Amino acid sequence: MTHKEIFGDARWLSPEQEADAALFRAVFTAKQGEKATLTICGLGYFIAYINGQRVGTDEFVPPNSDYHDRPNMTLVYPLNDERNFRIYCMRYDVTNLLAEGENVLGVMVGGGFYHQNDRRAEGNVSYGDIKLCYSLQKPSGTVCSDGSVLYQNGFFKKANLYFGETQDYTDFDRKWNTLSARTDGWQRPKNISAPKTEYYIADCPTDKVQAILKPTVVKRFDDYTVYAVEKNCAGYPVIRCDRAGETVTLECAEELAEDGNLDNTSVGYGEQRQTATFVTDSEREYHPFFCWYGLRYFSVTNNAEPTEVRVIHADVPLTADFVCSDDTLNWYQRAFINSQQGNMHGCIPSDCPHRERLGYTGDGQLACDAVMTQFDAKRFYRKWIADIRDCQDPNTGHVQHTAPFAGGGGGPAGWGGAIITVPWIYYKHYGDKAMLSWMYPRMEKFAEYMQSRCADGIIVREEKDGWCLGDWCTPQKIAIPEPFVNTAMYIDQLGMLCDAAEVLGKDCTRYKQWIAAHREALAEKYFGAETNSCLDGLQGADAFALSCGIGNEATLDNLVKKYTQLGEFDTGIFGTYILLNELYKSGHGNLATALLANKNTVSFETMRRAGATTLWEDWDGRSSHNHPMFGASTLYLYTYILGIRQQDGSTGFDRVVIEPCFADCLTFAKGHITTPHGKISVDWKKENGKIFVSVDLCDGVYATFRHGGSEKMLCIGHNELTI
Repeated sequence: MTHKEIFGDARWLSPEQEADAALFRAVFTAKQGEKATLTICGLGYFIAYINGQRVGTDEFVPPNSDYHDRPNMTLVYPLNDERNFRIYCMRYDVTNLLAEGENVLGVMVGGGFYHQNDRRAEGNVSYGDIKLCYSLQKPSGTVCSDGSVLYQNGFFKKANLYFGETQDYTDFDRKWNTLSARTDGWQRPKNISAPKTEYYIADCPTDKVQAILKPTVVKRFDDYTVYAVEKNCAGYPVIRCDRAGETVTLECAEELAEDGNLDNTSVGYGEQRQTATFVTDSEREYHPFFCWYGLRYFSVTNNAEPTEVRVIHADVPLTADFVCSDDTLNWYQRAFINSQQGNMHGCIPSDCPHRERLGYTGDGQLACDAVMTQFDAKRFYRKWIADIRDCQDPNTGHVQHTAPFAGGGGGPAGWGGAIITVPWIYYKHYGDKAMLSWMYPRMEKFAEYMQSRCADGIIVREEKDGWCLGDWCTPQKIAIPEPFVNTAMYIDQLGMLCDAAEVLGKDCTRYKQWIAAHREALAEKYFGAETNSCLDGLQGADAFALSCGIGNEATLDNLVKKYTQLGEFDTGIFGTYILLNELYKSGHGNLATALLANKNTVSFETMRRAGATTLWEDWDGRSSHNHPMFGASTLYLYTYILGIRQQDGSTGFDRVVIEPCFADCLTFAKGHITTPHGKISVDWKKENGKIFVSVDLCDGVYATFRHGGSEKMLCIGHNELTI
């Protein structure tokens, strides 16, 4: 939609002087009880009030996007692409907030991702000054942002999404958003042109306070105290101070140093700090408004104390569960859920909730199947797919590494390939052919782009002077060649494109020809005919090869032999996921499950033993301690250990096969997923030389049970089987 269609005659307003955050207010008349709808957008984030009462319970809205063009943007990586742009607006029913006669609309606006001048790791990515536009529609007349609006900086001295806030309440009028406010010193904002972009009413799950955690004391120092909460999360502490005129300082981190102080390494390497400063007044509670922190520990000066930590993330319900006899696997599932929730903001799956906070397409495409399996994530990914689409050059087909675009490095298949992978996985889960049809031309365009990045059938480059990563975060230095990884993953993505073409009735002949040509080129360059192996199995290379259709039974034997002897991972984020998939689907579930649950150095058990409650970015924990990407393989807890998989050709879980992997290292496993039809539950246990299995099926699902080469039809409702 256009600005006019969303806002009518409303004007965009911005402070006369640059500000990280500001307060806006306007007086208007209304009739009590009349139907009233507020359409509003404050960039980057806003919180609205009517007569001092908060409008809605949303946090960090509107959802961030690639808002509009940034003519002054300078980046660390080259950008030569055209992109699409969109701004999301919020719409609220405010009927119950109106009073008879005069009313006050008050709006706090903060920078968010939009006005971002402090963090320059990716370059200058700021869109410009904060701004506000609104239209309040009611039978007695529409109220628009116009010349009647006033603004002031209020108590905000600094408000930055990455570095935190400084709030000074000295002489601040807490009644600023009511009729009782003192308006001396308020100014008129300037009118600015409406951003040139597409406008949408947001219909994706917004961020909300999802839980309240109680902090406990870790250690008291002379000037401050360090506190902890039960798990690593995203949100912020709420601070209480009973005295006016105090300066209270807060800092958040994920880990502690040996002396009990905060260790900032994993959230900012000591350079980027998650802080807040409050100069107090007669009120008692203080917290940030326009930033969340990634935290498990925090410090507060001893002139104040915390009352709670508010856990905040997108309102995306968890709809699955898993538990088994192995503590490592149980921890792995819980840690992924915690990690993923902490990285769901603005309907974007971010890489981490602190240092970067970006929608990396690599991390996001890798974990999307696991997320859609365990969460009610349809509306969440519908929005993020639009972000990915906006970040593709419609002419060349190149896809950026972050969506919404905010700089960042990556590679062509593992990152840009999200434009094929995510819509296809989305279709498989939800059966939404309209989404697949909308994305299909862009999927094709990306495939054409990838063809242009080849030499002799091997992908060898992306953009000039940019990154061209293959796998990422291997336990040892990355040795598996980027061209090998990108070509192998691209072949898989071409397979998805062919599947999408068949669903939509499109011709996929050329894509099948491309697959054959790339397989031949990859085998010729990397496959050893004498060893029946690619790159001697380096960092999961044989798994990549088998996944894309290269190799033979001897290659699989090599893979099984290597990881049976190794007993732990040597793979990065993509290799780990692909390795486990190849082992499970080829009937080597014992080995795959043993690797997932292994207690050696390169393992999820290492994270668990360290006391982690979220997944680490690196196997050894040297960087972020809240990165969901290694959690992609939690998918296999459901699809293989419980054995709940869609039959070939099925979408939306219309047809299901239940084929559990009764791994030697497990004595029981149970859990469920929630499909578009309803819940599917599996519970199995080993007892007295037998395996007892129960399966509960919702209506609308056609299901068979498979084991040992035999099949049995299952009925709706409760099923019991003995093996």
